Amino acid sequence: PEVGLKILKKLNFKKSHTIISFISTIKMSKLKELINLNKKIVRAIPLPPIALGKGPVPIYPKNTKVKNFFNKIGECIEIKNEDLSLNFWATSSLMASYYEFLSTISKWLQQKGLAKELSEKYTTSLFNALSEASFSKNTKDLDKLVKHSQTPNGLNEQTLKYLKKSGFYKELNISLNKILKRLK
Repeated sequence: PEVGLKILKKLNFKKSHTIISFISTIKMSKLKELINLNKKIVRAIPLPPIALGKGPVPIYPKNTKVKNFFNKIGECIEIKNEDLSLNFWATSSLMASYYEFLSTISKWLQQKGLAKELSEKYTTSLFNALSEASFSKNTKDLDKLVKHSQTPNGLNEQTLKYLKKSGFYKELNISLNKILKRLK
């Protein structure tokens, strides 16, 4: 963001250009001010998995050309107003936390005697499969997935109850709200 603020004023754009900003913390009004042209500007947040041709690419405002471009490398999600788009930017802050979650699980398996290569393979394979299952066309409701992934008095129920009781999910919400506040 700091670099963007410095260089955007120096860049020259043609009237025919559509400008796509990947800078999550510079809002549309500031972009228009810095670019100083009446241009089509779209804010987008392509995340690293698009290198695999997977993952969402939220854009604001709606733009058919930009949508068609990003649909070739991910799944474009058009957002109707900038304030709503900030929620998507906030949730993108969970990448490192997600990988830390996987790393913690893998390291736990290693402490229990599993080789690093096998523990990482198991962990990433498990969570890849869980993610794909949550994205399947049969899955319409994440709350139902939570419910159906537990058996009464089962292992999943025990872990979920513990994490809820410990405040894990409450802290996750607090963190997302802090990121959202920073973006506003």
